[in-house]
Amino acid sequence: MISFPFENTPISNRNGPRSSKKKSTNTNVASDEENVVEEKLRLFSEIGDNWVEFTMPIVTVSEANGGVKKSYKRNGKTCYKSEHWSDKHTRHRRQKGSVALMLRPLRAGLRMPCHITLTRYAPRKLDKFDNLPMSLKYILDSICEIITNDFIPGRADSHEGLSVAYEQVTSKQYGVKVRIQNLD
Repeated sequence: MISFPFENTPISNRNGPRSSKKKSTNTNVASDEENVVEEKLRLFSEIGDNWVEFTMPIVTVSEANGGVKKSYKRNGKTCYKSEHWSDKHTRHRRQKGSVALMLRPLRAGLRMPCHITLTRYAPRKLDKFDNLPMSLKYILDSICEIITNDFIPGRADSHEGLSVAYEQVTSKQYGVKVRIQNLD
């Protein structure tokens, strides 16, 4: 019979306890901690004669500033790293999917021309001229695609029958409230 050299070996070759993780090492790694504690609003929708209003528990961040920043320490200094492209893509896809889920059943009462008001709920306010519209960009794109029934990227929100207003409210919870009002 042939014997193999690794036939009856222990599962681990370590005899003692693991070394402490509190030792100082020479590696600089970005921290896994998220700076944002997500508390979410509840889903809510309401329909009137000439308007539709719904609230979604969506986290929105300024896309103009590179999305969610992650911090790490290097040589005693705090450095910030931009969000990975796949994380941004996942957030954008979730935002557009949430809008489609909420608005498609309600779109029978929507007609052109209409006025869209987007209200962002978050603990901190954004710059209202640049960062606020950029944080709600993908939500507005999805709303305009469903209202105009034009799903070619970049064309739906340029329709002349749509007008948009942006608002923001300081809140402990993250979310977006959308109000669409028919103007005729």
